[in-house]
Amino acid sequence: MSHHHPCISKTRSSIFFSNLIHEPFVSLYALLPFILVNNFKVAAFQIVLLTMLQPIASIFSFYWSDLLSQRKHTLKMNLLGAGLLARIPFIIAIFFNNAWLLIFASTLYMLFLRASIPAWVEMLKINLPSKLREKYFAIGSAIGYGEGVFIAIGVGMLLDANIATWRILYLIALLLGLIGVLIQVSLPIREGSHHEKTRVKKKQGIKKSFVNPWLDCIHLMKTRPDFRRFQWAFMIGGFGLMLAKPVIPFYFAQTLHLSYCDLMIAYSICKGLGFVLTSPVWSRSMSILSVGQFTALVLTGFGAFSLLIVLGVYGSFWIYLAFFVYGIAQAGSHLIWHLSGPLFSQEEKSARFSSVNIVMCGVRGMLAPPLGGVLGVFLGPIIVLYLSAILCLSAVSTMFVRVPKRLTQVAS
Repeated sequence: MSHHHPCISKTRSSIFFSNLIHEPFVSLYALLPFILVNNFKVAAFQIVLLTMLQPIASIFSFYWSDLLSQRKHTLKMNLLGAGLLARIPFIIAIFFNNAWLLIFASTLYMLFLRASIPAWVEMLKINLPSKLREKYFAIGSAIGYGEGVFIAIGVGMLLDANIATWRILYLIALLLGLIGVLIQVSLPIREGSHHEKTRVKKKQGIKKSFVNPWLDCIHLMKTRPDFRRFQWAFMIGGFGLMLAKPVIPFYFAQTLHLSYCDLMIAYSICKGLGFVLTSPVWSRSMSILSVGQFTALVLTGFGAFSLLIVLGVYGSFWIYLAFFVYGIAQAGSHLIWHLSGPLFSQEEKSARFSSVNIVMCGVRGMLAPPLGGVLGVFLGPIIVLYLSAILCLSAVSTMFVRVPKRLTQVAS
């Protein structure tokens, strides 16, 4: 397909504009645990529950994806339904002074945000050849993170001056997100693709509807050892990151006493710069490095992040550096996690592979946050951060056994 094909140009514009409009809420959403700790005075149990429910919601999104991402005519239905259900409950929740309602809305947001990923990635796979898909996806992500840098400059100072403005900022960002969903849904899907040949599923009972996605996931992991080892690496490394999540808000608020301005500088400016500056490098690396090398670099970056957070007791510089490194690692992680479906699927439906990513995230989410919360209470946040780093770094070795030589070979 020519690079000047109308479908390609429209897909490129959709990727760029949707990232641009979704970013404001992505930047603000990262502050929710700190808003709950500082403004709602929530207990540690509630933060553990928040960090646990977000990935667990992925398991339920697995079913949504299985039902609505497998056929071409349901892809847009998935995006629209998931986009609305992710944001409308949040819009309602911000008008109530109730921490539990915010936790519930946050869970729904993550559930339906994850649920929309396989459909969106499948649309990109249908409309774009692999090289352009990786390039535009990386550029779109960098545009979003670059925007987050500018958002952080004003938002941090605004929240420190008047924290009550968080509700207005959240409302504006959520409404922009709904516009971003409409941009994605309006994208035409290329005709004559292999996806049209997908056979229609037979109707099945409730029990089979519940069990079959898990059986398909297990079958995929059994029959594709390269994909299985990739998933185990992310499982162990992701477990390490989730282990630290419940302790970080309390560590920042009660031990380091960081302001909202400090948080926005770290979360948006430093992390955003790390992401934007290295996204082109990661994108080019996908056709040069092996799966093992690429994923090992990502996991090493996440391990370094946890270690640098520990050094935050010596000054904010270390927190800023930690999130700069996190942004670098996330730029690579964002690419390989989202595009692993099309890369590994070859001529099969990528939604099956993308759904495995989502459900594995949910499985580790059931275990890591509560364990991290308990360890944080008994051992303190520093020990938990060290354990997080150890797990991330130990996951590196799993990617050097029987994996494809090149990422591009997986996709060819």
